[in-house]
Amino acid sequence: KGPWRWYHEDMLNCCMALEEVKKMGITLNIFSCLARCQGLQVEIHFAQDCTLESFREAVNRSCIETGDDENRDDINPLLVVSYNRKVLQQTGIGHFSPIAAFDQVSDQILILDTARFKYGAHWVPLPLLFDAMLPVDPDTKKSRGYALLSYKQESDDIQGLHTSILVKSTATDNSIRQNYKHFLEAKKVEGCKEVKWEDVRQYWSEGGKNASFVWKTLEPQIMPVDEQACEAVDAVLSLVRALIPNSSSNKISLKDDEYKCRKSSNRVISLAFDEAICIIYLASLSPDLCREHIFTVGDSFIADDETKAQLLMEAELVREAIKTSDEMEEALQEVKKNQSNNCDCD
Repeated sequence: KGPWRWYHEDMLNCCMALEEVKKMGITLNIFSCLARCQGLQVEIHFAQDCTLESFREAVNRSCIETGDDENRDDINPLLVVSYNRKVLQQTGIGHFSPIAAFDQVSDQILILDTARFKYGAHWVPLPLLFDAMLPVDPDTKKSRGYALLSYKQESDDIQGLHTSILVKSTATDNSIRQNYKHFLEAKKVEGCKEVKWEDVRQYWSEGGKNASFVWKTLEPQIMPVDEQACEAVDAVLSLVRALIPNSSSNKISLKDDEYKCRKSSNRVISLAFDEAICIIYLASLSPDLCREHIFTVGDSFIADDETKAQLLMEAELVREAIKTSDEMEEALQEVKKNQSNNCDCD
């Protein structure tokens, strides 16, 4: 789509509605939340709190290989900078781009500009790019900065990042996830080490009155066209159904057609109410207990490890969206407040 042949932002496992992103733009804090919802580890730094030398060290960490790199378990983090284009004598203002290389002799870094139709990859003096991160972002009242992104690979058999094939947790109202996070925290205060299935089910049906409430936090993915990918979706759904407690059937007395997500197109994966609840329930458990639930289904159902690993990732991505909801809400409110103040000043 657009200038890109193989990728579009709709493929993100977003913890934020893309419509909100398009309206408000992305700040460094929002970028951090979005990155973590893709399963990445994120380390952010605001330029106002850094020095030129600390930024240079970050560039070295990302771009310079050492002699023993082949024996390391981890790989160099990816460096993404948020900067003001005007300082580089470019059109536009705030922008994000990854750093691809660092030439120590000339002290210049290679920016892979994400707006390829506007600027190609180009070299910039490192001190100049640091200066471009210092101007205050009017949406946050802070400077811009940079982020170091890394990914902990669990197995040599896994190639790259996990991707959700069943659901996204794209709440148009982030407070819905935030309220659920507070609900889980309250359960722990009450002495519940792990939340119970029926508690989760009652919450997302609003006490058994509204089976459509769950779709305000979960959104089924588009059904793939590739036959092998379709089989993978069916396998994960079968595993989800096997994990649903038998005791939960028909406790919510609503019309059968309300148990299915309202489809926006014929290609959206059909997900039943209890199937959605199962994914949220798994995401609400501790990581260890979630893994135990998935990998010890029992002799009554057979699923290969790849299918179980995929469901584990589905739950982990939803868990991350719930976990970052407070930070996301705080970042969104900060942007809205500053944008409102800027309008009042005008």
